[in-house]
Amino acid sequence: MSHQKQNMNPTSQASARHFREINMTKKILLGAIAALLFAPTAVSAADFPVKAAVPVVIYDWTGFYIGVSGGGSLGGSNHVDPTGTNLTADGFNVKGGLVGGTIGYNWQMSSLMLGFEGDLSWVGEYGSHNDNNNIATGGASLVADPTVQSFTKETWLGTARVRVGYAVNNLLFYGTGGYAGAGVQAGIKDANTNVLLASATSTRNGWTAGGGLEWGFAPNWSAKFEWLYMKFEDKGFVTALGDGPRGAVTLDDNIVRVGINYRFGGGPVVAKY
Repeated sequence: MSHQKQNMNPTSQASARHFREINMTKKILLGAIAALLFAPTAVSAADFPVKAAVPVVIYDWTGFYIGVSGGGSLGGSNHVDPTGTNLTADGFNVKGGLVGGTIGYNWQMSSLMLGFEGDLSWVGEYGSHNDNNNIATGGASLVADPTVQSFTKETWLGTARVRVGYAVNNLLFYGTGGYAGAGVQAGIKDANTNVLLASATSTRNGWTAGGGLEWGFAPNWSAKFEWLYMKFEDKGFVTALGDGPRGAVTLDDNIVRVGINYRFGGGPVVAKY
């Protein structure tokens, strides 16, 4: 019996060792299969961001633009004799409408905008008043005659200006200033018959300053509201009536207008992440 027990031990030990090897092989295979199955999911989860960044969209004002504008004007004028005395004592209003075109360029740097703008408009601005100041005759002075009506007429207007603005996304607040020029006719008529007695047409040089608000309502389109004050040089004319020249005709102007601009160039909307 003792000899038989000794012969069975090696066999039992071999069987046990074989069983353990099979179990270990199974575990290794199951582990490998699980790794293959779950590896893509693990990689995808690692690549997926915890929270997507929210884009911040801003409006870009940079680029060339063209546009049209129209509005109204209200200014003041006076006719002055060579001694500096007003022939129309309190002056008179000069008013009318205007319509024209605009061209310009903007550079935007963060919220700051710098630009140049030029415009040319047709103007239908007119004002008149009967001479009503009593001036003593003598020398080069004129005698104000209430039967004579002084008038000032503006026919065209152009400006070349710089613009400095502050952008709040698609809203642009700006100030502007520069050169202004206008075509002006000054003259006198018979107050009773309205017959033209004398006139002269000239180009007036001057300056302008003002400001406005522009709203970008589409990627390349914007609408604006603008006010400008203008002051032009004084120029006189000869009446040819035997009473000497009119020393100067003054003119200043206020214009209020609205416009629509189209901006060229790349995408005007920029997304930051």
